[in-house]
Amino acid sequence: MALDKIDNRVVDLITALINMDRLKIREILNPEDGVIFKEQIIDTIIVPALDEIGKRWEEGTVAISQVYMAGILIEEMISSMVPDIKSNLKNEKKLATVVLEDYHMLGERIVSAYLIGAGYTPIRYGRRNVQEVLSLVSHDNIKYLIISTLMLPSALRIKEVTTGLEGKGVKVIVGGAPFRFDPELGKEVGADRVCFTASDAVTAIRELEIMS
Repeated sequence: MALDKIDNRVVDLITALINMDRLKIREILNPEDGVIFKEQIIDTIIVPALDEIGKRWEEGTVAISQVYMAGILIEEMISSMVPDIKSNLKNEKKLATVVLEDYHMLGERIVSAYLIGAGYTPIRYGRRNVQEVLSLVSHDNIKYLIISTLMLPSALRIKEVTTGLEGKGVKVIVGGAPFRFDPELGKEVGADRVCFTASDAVTAIRELEIMS
């Protein structure tokens, strides 16, 4: 019975996120009704719901703006409604997101929101050039670096980042339009993982954590 209720909550949360219904989202994620413990909310409800919304975007049934708002709403809920969850967030100061030399920040914003929804605490570097990225990663002792790009020249410069991080134990995860157009581009620039959706970043980090 409890499992059925959890599955129903995933479906309800997907609908509420797509409709941007904050009251319904808050009601669904209420950990005080005895059906689910607050520590289970991220893995059993939030991540499956965000994964499904990401798949629907790939299928063309939801807009990128809905994906973006879903991530933002989840980030808001975790920050304000269920602050106890923040004490269980993972990998603080080990994970960073950055836009490499492009000016379009939407992709990085969505990925960061999804990571927070999955229980991570990414440091957001914003827009940076190669040397700035290398300096920040070293200074913050980052273990997982997620790089978002929009244009091919920026994507190709990731090779300079991966070369600069060789031997330092940093895993580089990349995503953005150039990688969707050319699935082999990730290998060319030396990335450890390529993401085609925002939720792919969560999967990639979890796989790399298991391997480390």
